[in-house]
Amino acid sequence: MKKLLTIFMSLLLLLAFSMPVMAKTETTTKVKPTQTTGQTNKQVQQEGKLPENLGAVSLHDLENLLKPDQQAALLQKLKEIEQKHNVRVVVMTVPQDDKTSKESGIKKFADDTLNKYYRDEANNNGSIMLMICPKARKWAVTTDNNMRARITDENGYPAIKDVFLGEIKDGKDDYNAAFNNYADKVDELLTYYETEGEPWDPANEFSFMGLILGALCSVGLGWLFVQHLRGNMTNVRHVAQADDYLDRNTVNITRESDIFQRTSVSRTKRERKSSSSSGGGRSSSNGGGSGSY
Repeated sequence: MKKLLTIFMSLLLLLAFSMPVMAKTETTTKVKPTQTTGQTNKQVQQEGKLPENLGAVSLHDLENLLKPDQQAALLQKLKEIEQKHNVRVVVMTVPQDDKTSKESGIKKFADDTLNKYYRDEANNNGSIMLMICPKARKWAVTTDNNMRARITDENGYPAIKDVFLGEIKDGKDDYNAAFNNYADKVDELLTYYETEGEPWDPANEFSFMGLILGALCSVGLGWLFVQHLRGNMTNVRHVAQADDYLDRNTVNITRESDIFQRTSVSRTKRERKSSSSSGGGRSSSNGGGSGSY
């Protein structure tokens, strides 16, 4: 009987020691991480080349200048502008390297990227890209031929440059505002072209009312000036008839006639010169320009 009791007690003690070990046993599961935009951007930087499907998306923040919610809002705005005007409007931030650290280099890189991934002049109304290298503080804007007809290098491009540069120069570095201003200005200029049938030109916004007011003011000031001069003249006097102005003792005209003598004409051939302009990093098939901030 004592043997059985001893065996039973031994089993109870063994069970008591083994239960905590069983309670601590856990099964571990591995969760496969999802690929984020930041991770994709880092992979692109490490590989040193752009992905083949780059043209599928119009926003590539490779330097992670925008927050996720800012990226989503900007991408949605770009999509709406593209669908509205049948164009491509691209924003890209790039790391610093031998190409993007120079104004001419980043312009050529932007031209090549636009031409390879986004340019489709046969099927859309044009493409435009804003590329920024924040570490080198360099920027470039590039357009294809279709877009250059709508946003000209002479007027449209400077207007776009002003709206985004004002948000990032002098240490402001508000890239979200800069990219949204760029998108809004492109939308505005394209809307103007579609409404007016010609690219935007600040000269076309001349105010005729301002011209009329300026002319009236000029006439009024001129009249007052003439009256002032007349009032100060001492060598003239008012008379009743026009003949009284003649001094009959000085000239006595008895006969008059007009005789044609000859005409001399001299002609000089004027040669036309073809106008051409070149900017920093500008190619013959792409518009826009580049610079530093």
